[in-house]
Amino acid sequence: MKSLFSSVYIIFAMGLSFGLTSCSDNSSTTPTPSVDIMPVTTGSHFVYNVIRLDSLTGQRDLNTVVVDSMIVSGSSLKDGKTAYAFDVFRSNVKIRTDLYAKEGQTAWGYWQFIPPGIVLTDLINSIIPQTRRWSKFADLNATAEWTIADTNITGVSVPFNGQNIPLSSNISMKGKKLETSSVTINGNPYPNTTKFELTLTLKPSITIFGNAIAVDPIIVKQYVWIAQNVGIVKEEFPALDLKVSIPGLEPIQFKGDGFVKELLRYSVK
Repeated sequence: MKSLFSSVYIIFAMGLSFGLTSCSDNSSTTPTPSVDIMPVTTGSHFVYNVIRLDSLTGQRDLNTVVVDSMIVSGSSLKDGKTAYAFDVFRSNVKIRTDLYAKEGQTAWGYWQFIPPGIVLTDLINSIIPQTRRWSKFADLNATAEWTIADTNITGVSVPFNGQNIPLSSNISMKGKKLETSSVTINGNPYPNTTKFELTLTLKPSITIFGNAIAVDPIIVKQYVWIAQNVGIVKEEFPALDLKVSIPGLEPIQFKGDGFVKELLRYSVK
């Protein structure tokens, strides 16, 4: 962990002839540590526990713990931002590369709407684009909710009762700063850690016999904890417990696994 302390010392001395005494004036500023929302120096590495959250209970399944290592391998330009590549290794095998960007006290991930490994219903998979885009997931200076995405899709068909039903949907994603506190993760304290909430909202409607029928909104949440001068110390995607309600039909229930990822150790270059 790096911190920068700056001090200014001003010494002013004037010697006067004819036996006059010299005088001096000393002053200094109080050192102020810098704040880095997400260290991205090449060679820095971060090791995490990743634990499945059971779809039925929402609790941690400690029989499924895996360890992911992330190593910063360099940077390049991606869709208008300087993207820092975090190579992800599991059991010494590289499984993917995650891209992050930062500007001041703000951080972005080059993400899909839903994290890798999360299994959803065919309905939700039909609605959500699988493409990646820059998503602002953290802003230490935020005082209000911010919009990550707000788009509409049309021309989608979903299978229902043996038929392909036309579907359209609004897709919005918003970010929110919740609180800053000191947290302890895997026995390690992280002061000045800020928790952020990301909320994905789907507002679909289907067309049956030429009539557009609104479907109850589908809401999915995700949480990210950022420790100053460390970066991401925890992520949580709660187990899914969704109900898709279509007027006149039985609600469609869906439960899916979530995950929690927690920092074990790290080294910032």
